[in-house]
Amino acid sequence: MEEQAQGASTPSGRITQSGANRLYMVSMILFISVGYFTQNWSFHYGILITEFLLIAIPAIVYVRMKGASLKAVLRLNKLGFADLILVLVIFFTGYSVALFLNLLWEVFLSLFGQLIIPDIPVAKSWNEYFVLLLVIAVSAGLCEELLFRGVLMKAYEGVGKWPSILFTAVLFSMMHLNIQNLLAPLFLGIILGYVVHTTNSIYAGMLGHFINNGISVTLGFALMQLPFYQGIEQQDVATGLETAPLLAAALFIGIIALVFGTVMILCMRALAERHNREVEVLEQFPLSRILKNFKKAWPLYVGLTVFAAMMLLQVLYIIQGKPLLQ
Repeated sequence: MEEQAQGASTPSGRITQSGANRLYMVSMILFISVGYFTQNWSFHYGILITEFLLIAIPAIVYVRMKGASLKAVLRLNKLGFADLILVLVIFFTGYSVALFLNLLWEVFLSLFGQLIIPDIPVAKSWNEYFVLLLVIAVSAGLCEELLFRGVLMKAYEGVGKWPSILFTAVLFSMMHLNIQNLLAPLFLGIILGYVVHTTNSIYAGMLGHFINNGISVTLGFALMQLPFYQGIEQQDVATGLETAPLLAAALFIGIIALVFGTVMILCMRALAERHNREVEVLEQFPLSRILKNFKKAWPLYVGLTVFAAMMLLQVLYIIQGKPLLQ
């Protein structure tokens, strides 16, 4: 038997849905409090503090406190060379699909007002590029996967393969707390969950997450090398976030996404054919049973309330053209 459990059970301990829910709630609250202030103090150090101290370490501590096996819960299993190549192609081609989905969503949001200009630094030199690659791609790939495709997806494994993948992806998207960046993390979360579940290795998710974020950092750096972007002003960025240019970009990226998305699906099928296995769990249960059980689900509802409040503030920002809270 490869895996046991309602979520994750081992001879020495078990993680639970209620415990995983509390872990998620605590991570979200720490993210919007400690994470917010540390990232305002220093973006680079703030991200590292958020990823390692507020997301990864609590996840590892929780598993150890429950007496469960880190290897079993976090799926610390080797990733074969063929799997590595397939994962590389899946996420390289899947990036255009995620970008297309986000552009469509931004087109919709732009109908209500001026979109918020992302406050994320872009590398302008090779030194800045490698620093951002470490901060944004490596740290997120390592730390966020431990929480989402590690603890959370394992805890909900008993609801079935796709319900656990989709539910974890929704929680992953919510955790970003960004109204303009909802669909891309949701799509990414689904693909990450799929490759981790299929290969039974968290390293597939870490690699895929790194590739996705690494492409974003690399594209930003590449654009900054063009003469036009070197002298770009904030007003020019705002113009690019209006409906017409966003729609044009969505149509262009959509053509690429159609081709690349086909390759992505073929590689996902090839990955599945390499790992035709059944995961045995001690108990099968519907997701609705957990969500209706307030004793177990209340941390999720707290997280949902925080998410809804942040989304409302950002929608009002878009409509009014300025932050509601200054």
